[in-house]
Amino acid sequence: MDRPSRALVLNGRKHGQEIIFSLKFCHTTSLLLLALLFLIACVEKPQTETPNGNEVESSSEETVGEGTGGHVAGEPENIKENVAEPKQDGPAELQEAASSTSTPPAQKEVVICMGGQPPDLFLYGDETLAATALRHAIYENLFTTVGYAYQAQGLEKMPSLADNDAVFKTVIVKEGDRLIDAAGNLVTLVDGVMVNSADGEVVKFDGTPIKMEQLVVDFSFQPMVWSDGTPVTAEDSAFSFRLAADPQIAFRSNGVTHTESYVVKGERTVRWTGLPGLKDQTYFENVWSPLPSHQLADIPIDDLKHAEETNKLPLSSGPFVVREWVSENELVMDRNPHYYLQNEGLPAVNRLIVRFGNGEDFLAGDPAETCDILADGALRAGNLPLLEMAAEKGNWEVLTVPGDVFEHIAFGVNPVEEYAERRPDWFEDVQVRQALTMCTDRQRMIQELTDGRAELLHAYVPASHPMYPDDLEEWEYDLEGANALLDEAGYLDFSEDGRRQDVNSGVPMTITLGTNSESSLRLRITEIFQENMVDCGIAVERYDLPAGSWYAEGPIGRLFGRRFDLAEFAWLARPLPDCGLYFSANITGPEEFGFGGWQNANVTGWSSDEFDAACGEALHSLPGGVGYKEKQQESLRIFARELPAIPLFTNLKVAAVRPELQNIVLDSSQPSLLWNISQWDVEE
Repeated sequence: MDRPSRALVLNGRKHGQEIIFSLKFCHTTSLLLLALLFLIACVEKPQTETPNGNEVESSSEETVGEGTGGHVAGEPENIKENVAEPKQDGPAELQEAASSTSTPPAQKEVVICMGGQPPDLFLYGDETLAATALRHAIYENLFTTVGYAYQAQGLEKMPSLADNDAVFKTVIVKEGDRLIDAAGNLVTLVDGVMVNSADGEVVKFDGTPIKMEQLVVDFSFQPMVWSDGTPVTAEDSAFSFRLAADPQIAFRSNGVTHTESYVVKGERTVRWTGLPGLKDQTYFENVWSPLPSHQLADIPIDDLKHAEETNKLPLSSGPFVVREWVSENELVMDRNPHYYLQNEGLPAVNRLIVRFGNGEDFLAGDPAETCDILADGALRAGNLPLLEMAAEKGNWEVLTVPGDVFEHIAFGVNPVEEYAERRPDWFEDVQVRQALTMCTDRQRMIQELTDGRAELLHAYVPASHPMYPDDLEEWEYDLEGANALLDEAGYLDFSEDGRRQDVNSGVPMTITLGTNSESSLRLRITEIFQENMVDCGIAVERYDLPAGSWYAEGPIGRLFGRRFDLAEFAWLARPLPDCGLYFSANITGPEEFGFGGWQNANVTGWSSDEFDAACGEALHSLPGGVGYKEKQQESLRIFARELPAIPLFTNLKVAAVRPELQNIVLDSSQPSLLWNISQWDVEE
C-alpha cells in the first residue's frame, strides 16, 4: 500500500429482515481527499550498504499486526502455511553498482519539469502530485490501475478469491476482541454489539463466543533488488507496514486500522489478515510497498521522518535512484544498476533531470530549451493554447486525457431541518432535478474551461469506465424539454416577469449555489450555471467560501453540514464505482439520530430504497463475484434517472512531451504521468 488505501469500508445495518450495506469513509480520509480536490481545479551521495544477513525462512511467520484474541475455527486450506517460493537466482551479471565517485554514462537523458518541489520523498511523507510522481521512479509500483482496472507489476499477480490466494476463514470471536461490527465500525466486542455472523445473520453479542468471517490474502513480490544490491524481501514490506502503523509517523488509513495482522510467509510473500467482519472490496490493495529494513530499521522513528536516507536520497527498488540534489529546484536521478528488469533493457533511459517550478514560468520562455517533458501538475487546461502553438512548430506533442476527478453540482434534496425551513422544498421532485440538469449547458463549460477536451458526465463514473451501462439514461442540454418539465412540476411564471414561482407559496424560484473561493474553475462553473438558469426562469445567487470553511466538518460547515441549496465541488472517480456516495446510511448528520456522521459522503440528503437495495447488494459482493457488476450498473442507472446531483465533467490531465520521446502514456486512472517511467525511451 504505497499511499492511503483507496479502499472504502463495507458497512451494514439491518431494517427488519433486510440488511443494507454502505460505504463509510475512513476517519479524515474524505476530508483530506476533498482538500486535494479543491486544489486540482492537489547534498550528499547515497552510501553503499551491504545486506544485513538476516534471511527470512520460508516457514517463518512474524506477526506484525494486532490479533483479535479469537480462536481459529477453520484455517483456510487453500492458502498454504509454507509458501513455495519461485527460485530466486538474483540478477546475473549486474552492472557495476553506483558509488559516490562513479555514475553510468548519460547516454539517454530526459529532463522533466514539474510543478512544485515536494518537501520530502519519504514514502509516508508528502502527498503532493510531484512526490507521488517521483515515487513512481524510486519505488517499483506493486500494481497499476490503468483504464480503471488493476494490473500486477511489482507483485507476481493480483490476489483473487477465484485463485484461492484470497479466502474467507471462520474465526471465533469473544469479548474484548477488535472487529468490524454490523454497521461497519471498528469496535471492541462487548455486550450489545451487533455483528454479522459467519452464517450471514446479524446477531447481538451477549457474551457467548460467535463465529465470524475473516478475510485472508497472500501477496508475492517480484524478485526486486534495492539500488545497493540487497534483495527486496517480505520483511521489507512488513517493516513498511510497521512504520505506517506507528503513531509517530502519523500516517493512518483504513488499510492499517482494519488490519489484524501482516505477517511474513516466505522470502517474498506476505499475508494480510483483516479484522473479523471486514468485507473489503479492494482487499487486493492491502499490501505495503517495501522499504529497506536493512538500512532503516535501526534509525529511531523520530529521526527517520527527517533522515536523508528517507527524504532526500532513498534507496530504490524501482527503475531510478536519486543521485544528487543539484539545488532546491533540481535533482538528478540515474538508472538503478540493480533494477530487476534490467535484463529486459529497462529502464531504457540512463538519467533523469527533474526541475521544479511553476508551469507558467516554464511556458514564459521557450520550454523546449529547458524541458523534455512538462508533467501533469505543472500544466492546466488554460495552458493549452500556448502548448498547441508550440506543437504546431513541431516542438511539442500535447497529451490530454479525462482526469480521475469529476466536477458536479449537488442538490440539497434534504438539508438539515433548520435550513430546510427557510425555503420551499425545491429539489424533492425528481422532475425539477432533471429539468435543471437539462438546463445546464455542460458542453459550454467543457469547451470554455478545458478547450473542449474533458469528458461530459452522466453519472459518477465516466463513459470510459468498464462498469458504465450501455443503456444509461443521459440528459442532454435541452431548454425546451427543461422548461416543459418545470411547467409540469407546477413551477410557473405567474407574474410574467421571467421568474418561476413555487405553486404552493408563490415564492419566486431563487436558489443559492456555493463553492470554494480558491478555485477559479469552480467559480466560473457557477457563473455559467447562473447564466444558464435564467433561460429556465430560475434566479441563482452565487457565493463562495474559503476551503477551510466550505469543507469543514458538519454541522458547522455548509457542505458537510447539509446547509445549502446547490453545492459545486469534486469527487474522485475511483477504479471501483462509489455508489456509497449517495447511499442513505451515508447521509451526513449526527450518528445518534441515525445518520452517517458529519464526515460522511452523502451531503445531498437524498434517499432511495431502490438505490439502497442495488447499491447495498453491490457493496455486499466482491469484485468478480456473482451479481457484483449487475448491481453496480443498476445503481448507476437509478442515479442517472433520479439525479441527486448534476454530473458535469471530468477534470483534464495535461502534459507536453518532446516528439522524440517514446512510450509516454497519460492515463485517466493512474495518479501521475510517471507511472510507466521504466518504459520511457528516446528515439535515436
